[in-house]
Order: sequence, then structure tokens, then C-alpha cells
Amino acid sequence: MAVIAGQRFTYSDTVNEAIDISSALDKLKPVDTPLLLRIGRDSTRDAVTAVKHEWLEDTVRGTTSNDVGATFNNVTDPVVVTITAGDGNTKFRINDILKVEQELVRVTATAANTITVSRAWGGSVNAAHPSAVLITLLAPAMLQGSDLAGARTTTKSGLFNYTQIFEEEVKVSATMQVTDKYTRQNDPEYQIGAQLEIIGVNMERTLLFGRKSQATAVLPGSMDGIQPRIITNVYNKALAALTQPMLEDAMQAIWDAGAEPSLLVTNATQARRINSFLDGYREADYEDEMLGTMVRRYKTNFGQLDILLDRHMPIDEVWILDEDKIGFGPLTGRSLSTMKLPPLSKEYDVWQISGEYTSEVRLEAAHARIHTLATTGLF
Repeated sequence: MAVIAGQRFTYSDTVNEAIDISSALDKLKPVDTPLLLRIGRDSTRDAVTAVKHEWLEDTVRGTTSNDVGATFNNVTDPVVVTITAGDGNTKFRINDILKVEQELVRVTATAANTITVSRAWGGSVNAAHPSAVLITLLAPAMLQGSDLAGARTTTKSGLFNYTQIFEEEVKVSATMQVTDKYTRQNDPEYQIGAQLEIIGVNMERTLLFGRKSQATAVLPGSMDGIQPRIITNVYNKALAALTQPMLEDAMQAIWDAGAEPSLLVTNATQARRINSFLDGYREADYEDEMLGTMVRRYKTNFGQLDILLDRHMPIDEVWILDEDKIGFGPLTGRSLSTMKLPPLSKEYDVWQISGEYTSEVRLEAAHARIHTLATTGLF
């Protein structure tokens, strides 16, 4: 056994010194779940009563089409106009008055991919129009005493998602539970709380990026998140820096579809980029003692976006969402819960934490995804 003669020093005699550990355990907690907190963990429109959660979607019957055949590039009267496939019988009827730039025309016949129109209705000017010109229905002009013109309806879409089981286990030995510790690592409640935080992160990431897969005897079921459901308004920016027009173009596309965007979900890099939009407008006095810019809301004619910072978002993406059309919730009777299980030995206790959840991303044209943005040289 070593013997230290004479005076003792802290640098040479450290055995049995009290360990300076605070009563609270410090730990990094990358457990932010801002989107789940925002929309709620029980926010599906209808109760989830099956592992295949289904809902119906419909859209208002369209009232526009395009001259895809460039058949309006003349002043022929009447003229057969080639339009977007299927629009002839679903969007237009005989005696509909249409607007083509400043000219009005009247529909005299319809087919699946064409309409026949008479020109210069109501004294408007018969003019040549460019290729792919937009054709807009104003309203039908019905003859007095006419029969019904024929009903036009839309076909509802049946959409679905699968449920996904989220699970973690806590196992603490009997010896650990009775051993005095500076920290609470021997406390089952502490361990259960830590695992609940991890499940929250797992739920957040799955809500963002999950992809649905049907459960089988050998494969687990999983659910779609938001990213794979956004199909219509997707913008690849090829490493360009995020700009205000990019955001407004996406918001207008959502607005044009009939929705109102309300939430912008982003990571730290793109949030800093949005903050920099104000750089050219900032002024400071000599008396100012605070420096910095933080944009919490982005307002345009197409809606106001609350900016939600989410550490789990890709560094090169921002999403614009109509949050009223997103839901997350449990299969009925399967909300997240904790149960102490009977152990196989008295030498440990075990707890299972589990729940079964799914998400709804309704009317995907009400959302937008801007991706492959620049991540360097932004500030």
C-alpha cells in the first residue's frame, strides 16, 4: 500500500475524495417535438378504429382548362379547341360562357378532350390567342324554358394510412434499485421518463418522414409521414439560396388550390436565412444594446405563416403546411401507456412503454415542400 509522508496535496492524494455531483443530472436532450406539440398527439379528424385508417377527399369541380393544341391561335369561328384531357365533359357544358384573355366565347358542343365554341360573345373582340392559353368558365347562360343541362360531379378519393407501434423497454435490476446513487439512474420513474422522451422524438421523426407499409406476419406496419404525401407543390431549387419569392410562389400555389397555408417548418440553417431577409431594413441607434433578428411570422396576401423551428428537419428544406389538414393520433384504446410486466426473475423489474399511432395528411395540394436549397454562403 502506498504511503505518502509529510504534507498531503490535492494533486497527489485523490483517493476517497467526495465526488462533486449535483443532485440534478445534467444531460443533453435532443427531444424537441415542436410539430407534435403544435398539432397535438390526438388530432386526427376522426377516431382511428382500424390498423388501416381511411378517409375520403373531394375537390371542387374545376372551372379552368388550357388550349393544349394551340387551336385558339386564329380567329376561326366556330372553332374546335383541344383542351386538357378529360376536361371537356367534366368542366364544361353547352351554353357555358368562357373567358379567353379578353375574348368571351360560348360552348356549343363538348367531348372528352375538346370543346366547340362560337367566338366574340356579347360583342367581345375575336382575337388570336397564344399556345396554352388559359380558358376560364364564367357561368352558363341558359335558354328560357330549357331542359336541365346535365349534372357534373367529382369522384371522391379514398385515402388511407397504416398504424405503427411505438415501443420502448425499461429494465432495472433489483440490486440497482436499492443501491444509493448520486444520480437517479437507479430510479425506474426516471428511466421511464427518459424513454418516453425518446418515443416522442421517434413519433416526431416518423410524422415528418415515415412511409407506410402494411403489417404482415413477418413485417411490422408503419405509417406515412408528411414528406411522402406532398406531391403537387414540390420545388427543387438546385442549391439556390432561399428567397422570399420562393416562399410566396409556394404559398400562392396552396392558395390557388383553395387552402390557406399557416405554418412554415424549417431547420436552423434555413431559419437563419429567413431572419436575414430583414438585413436590408434594419437600423440601429447608438443607444441600442441588443443586436439580432428573429422572424417569428411571415405574412403575405396568401396567408400568414408561423415559423416553427424543428431540429429534425433536413438542412436543405422548408415545408409550408396548412396545419388544419394534418392530424396525428392513436388507434382507439392504444394510446401511449406504461405497464409493469411480470419478470422471469426476482432479480429485475421490467416496464413496457407502447402505443399505436397513425397520421393524416389530407388534401396534399394544401401543402408545399421546397428542397435542395443552399446550405452554405447564406449570411
